[in-house]
Amino acid sequence: MKLRTPLIIIFLIAVFSIKIQAQEGITQLRITAGIDEGISKMQIEMNTSLLLTAMSVGIIDGSIPDTSGIDISKEAAQTLFSMWQSTSEMICPISTVERKCLHRLQGGYQVRDIPVSMLAAPEDDRDHNLVINYTKDGKIDDIFVAIENSRIDQILLNNISVEDFSRRMKILDFVEQFRTAYNIKDLNHIKKVFSNNALIITGKVIVEKPNSDQVLQNIGKEKIVYQTQTKQEYVTKLEGIFANNKYINIEFEDIEVITHPKYNEIYGVTLKQKWNTSNYSDVGYLFLMIDFKDDDNPLIHVRTWQPDKYNGKELAREERFHIGSFGKLNR
Repeated sequence: MKLRTPLIIIFLIAVFSIKIQAQEGITQLRITAGIDEGISKMQIEMNTSLLLTAMSVGIIDGSIPDTSGIDISKEAAQTLFSMWQSTSEMICPISTVERKCLHRLQGGYQVRDIPVSMLAAPEDDRDHNLVINYTKDGKIDDIFVAIENSRIDQILLNNISVEDFSRRMKILDFVEQFRTAYNIKDLNHIKKVFSNNALIITGKVIVEKPNSDQVLQNIGKEKIVYQTQTKQEYVTKLEGIFANNKYINIEFEDIEVITHPKYNEIYGVTLKQKWNTSNYSDVGYLFLMIDFKDDDNPLIHVRTWQPDKYNGKELAREERFHIGSFGKLNR
């Protein structure tokens, strides 16, 4: 039994080398830390390398990446195809990616920050990073676009219990999957994560008509006007946006996570959102109130959006929606 595992690994290495060498545009993943040498590590490296190489071949051939020889779930493959359709082409710009492997609390593994260029995007909006989840055996289980990385360690360090740490890990996955759903126009995922009674608030800046005192200045004064929507109203509007825009890319930055002072299963997540589509772009503050009453199926009870600036100034922190802005929850 002791001799069998090394033989399997040697066999996998040989198969992996043959597959990779048979293709143009080779890209390889090398795991540098986080997982012991063994079959799972080998499978993660092999499946990811084949996936990234298939993306390169797809661009060379003008075709959809061929995942038939990759150990990947149907859901992850569908996400890849949806990304491909929404960005037209996506390629890893380097030949060798060296990354650490993370252990997921719910089981399996994760590799973050795999660089890709989305070639159909505007030139200043092409560079992104993928996150890939794997089963304990190294099968690709999920793919999504990473959020900005600088605050992730701080978010995880602010936990107050093992349960809180686990939920913060899930929040990062949740937010990245949420972002990816918009990028690939996955309306079903968006419907699933909003509660039926969700409160959705959007703000827009309008310019008030000058009054008699302002006429001499020849300017108006900006103010933010808020509109509330039901889940159905929001989804219907979003469906139209998806249909009318070939390209959609949402980026999240400056993420903050706060636990509700009364309900420890509810979290407030604030992000700076950059919204870019074929027809429209804006920047604003997004707030999500997420309920982990069912840990496996978290729900958004509140979503708000506010412009980042008005009257020429950044929206002050005390003016932004937060977890204390909402009283009794309708769960």
